[in-house]
Amino acid sequence: MFTICRPTVGQEAMYNGWKRQHKVKYQCVVLPNFLIGDWFGPAAGRAHDSQVLADSNLVARLQGMRGRLDVELCVYGDPAYPVHDVLLRAPKGRMTNAMEAYATLMSHYRESVEWVFGKMGELWPFVTDVRRKTTGSRSTSKEDCVAALLTNYHTCRYGGVANRYFDTLPPSMSEYRAMYHLHLDN
Repeated sequence: MFTICRPTVGQEAMYNGWKRQHKVKYQCVVLPNFLIGDWFGPAAGRAHDSQVLADSNLVARLQGMRGRLDVELCVYGDPAYPVHDVLLRAPKGRMTNAMEAYATLMSHYRESVEWVFGKMGELWPFVTDVRRKTTGSRSTSKEDCVAALLTNYHTCRYGGVANRYFDTLPPSMSEYRAMYHLHLDN
């Protein structure tokens, strides 16, 4: 979520009551190597996370990918998301000790998504500059998307906090470019 200037039109849709600010939302899937594997948005700041998930069609795309690749594939998501065969979240309600330990362990992986947004803000300050984030006057969503792509390249070259934390290595820049071109060709 990025804070934006108070819109002159449609400000109710952009107002996020939880944060009490005007926001745009993005859905981001972070891979174990700390690369952004999927980027969807912007969505209105007041949109519920489960609505953003539905709008992104992520579940259907993951199911299709799992079928094409013939591999087990699962994403651990926000507690607001519904459970699917390709999407897990922390259990709700009373938990056993094992369930609580699992939720605690997996919450560290969910935090890596926040680390990516933090890294984007550090590397590309324009994504968090509220004065630049106005609706209707400039294409800040395209700037945000470019910042996500450039963040992946930066991670390939220099790594990131999650790479050190989870002891994973990102691909080299040439390996990443090859994956990106492969995806565009299909």
